[in-house]
Amino acid sequence: MTVKRTQLAAASQLHGMVKPGDFLDCYSVAISPSDRPLEEILQYVFIAMPGWARTLLRLRDRCVRVFGIKTTQELPQDNSFRKSLAVGGHVGFMQIRSMSDSEIILGEDDSHLDFRVAFRREPGEDGVVSLATLVHRHNLIGRLYLGLILPFHILIVKSRLAAAARHFAANG
Repeated sequence: MTVKRTQLAAASQLHGMVKPGDFLDCYSVAISPSDRPLEEILQYVFIAMPGWARTLLRLRDRCVRVFGIKTTQELPQDNSFRKSLAVGGHVGFMQIRSMSDSEIILGEDDSHLDFRVAFRREPGEDGVVSLATLVHRHNLIGRLYLGLILPFHILIVKSRLAAAARHFAANG
């Protein structure tokens, strides 16, 4: 269940959103069985957060409120597992922006930054899913914020992808 830092897939919709100076990262892992619905994997990654990750989000919310940044509690949320997802709905606190058979784009906009997450499975890649994060910073607060949370972002992304790989391998 090795999570690898990878390049954003050439066919990803995120390519059309990248602007000069944006932050972009991408991590991938193989999920078995390879026919597991992408919507199910996505929901497991973002809804079944462990306690330590939820604690980090609560700490983040307490810190950012002072700067006028939206807290996760101020955003519409849906933490229920559903058989199907729809554009405009939410997975956790992130709004579903677009969906296709191979990619689901989620994201939120705020005064300091806008972010998009692409959750993707390449056709013919034998169950490999990737999670790419694109961040467009609007101002100094956005740049400082990203710098502060980046180590936690990487930790959470890698741990959630690894957890999904373990979960689906064990629960085939």
